[in-house]
Amino acid sequence: MSIIVQKFGGTSVGTTDRMKRMVSHVIKEREKGHDVIVVVSAMNKTTDTLVRLAGELSAKPCKREMDMLLSTGEQVTISLLTMALQQRGLESVSLTGRQAGIQTNGVFGNAKITSINTDRIKSELSKGRIVVVAGFQGITDIGEVTTLGRGGSDTTAAALAAALKADRCDIYTDVDGVYTSDPRIVPQVAKIDTLSYDEMLRLAAMGAGVLHPRAIKHAKEHLVPLVVCSSMDEGLGTVISEGTQRKARILGIAFQKDISVIKIHDCRGGESLILYDLDSHHIETEIIKFNDTLILIVKDKDFREVKRIVGQYNQAYSSVEEKESLSKISVIGRINSHEGKENVTNIFHDCHIAKELIWESPAGISALVDRSDVEKAARILHMHFGLDSVESMRAVL
Repeated sequence: MSIIVQKFGGTSVGTTDRMKRMVSHVIKEREKGHDVIVVVSAMNKTTDTLVRLAGELSAKPCKREMDMLLSTGEQVTISLLTMALQQRGLESVSLTGRQAGIQTNGVFGNAKITSINTDRIKSELSKGRIVVVAGFQGITDIGEVTTLGRGGSDTTAAALAAALKADRCDIYTDVDGVYTSDPRIVPQVAKIDTLSYDEMLRLAAMGAGVLHPRAIKHAKEHLVPLVVCSSMDEGLGTVISEGTQRKARILGIAFQKDISVIKIHDCRGGESLILYDLDSHHIETEIIKFNDTLILIVKDKDFREVKRIVGQYNQAYSSVEEKESLSKISVIGRINSHEGKENVTNIFHDCHIAKELIWESPAGISALVDRSDVEKAARILHMHFGLDSVESMRAVL
């Protein structure tokens, strides 16, 4: 029997009423004859509440204990959703990451999945049950509970789909697909119906928050189609699969609001040690080398840890320059020389948007701007690169 993996995010299961609505998506796939595995996040705001409670008790909570704490959010959801399924007469069972056989390395707070033992899940499916799995979590080879970091439930869903050779992995979210930018910020966005894995990877790596790069890599490795669709509305969503290539040169405008930058000047031989240390902690870092200056672009949540790591190698450089309260904005796609850094710089100058840094990469052009300017910059670049949809423009006019 074919297998479908469905992932419901925190907003989709944020209330018991919404959980009841999600049951209808599960029923639809069961009625088509599929085995169904559901992966869920913690209910909306649950993780924030747990982090706040930890902060009230400790200025610097132990990462192991934070993983033990945060993993409980998904366990609440799997139990409640399984009850909702059973109420509708559907045989179902909830499994934690450990029970689902999800093995990880030992990096607390940002672990990577190393393997999945699918025996328990296959056993439950063979009994005709729907399997509801806690996303965002796993277990090490010595039995420690770990969490997978940002986008962890997406990663769980895609990794399970790959391990079980599923026909498809549906990612239900609060938008009905992948857009050329964030529809909450840029009013004239257009929905993208199909993307290749590589195109989606470029979008995700540059800041599009719909899917995490790790999830896409799992799907690409095993050629499992991903579908990003709305949990609230019926629709086709965006299909991400092998070989689908859009003709448009520019894929979209992505931005990340909470960004900090560390510039390490006159780096003398310590570069490889710093980068190795960052990688061993699984800290997502964009690295730019400009002459003898090493530039690290990191998320605000990792800023203190990166400062600590860099400080350990202070004999290997002359000075460090730091700046917070920045945002990163990127034009993603095939950019020709006429539309390069100089053109974007001129656009920012004409629109009175100050830039901290601008650079090119194989994925496109990126810039660091003041956080207060990033939404304005997104709207301007979206229009300038011809991404505003005709339908949206008509609606606005």
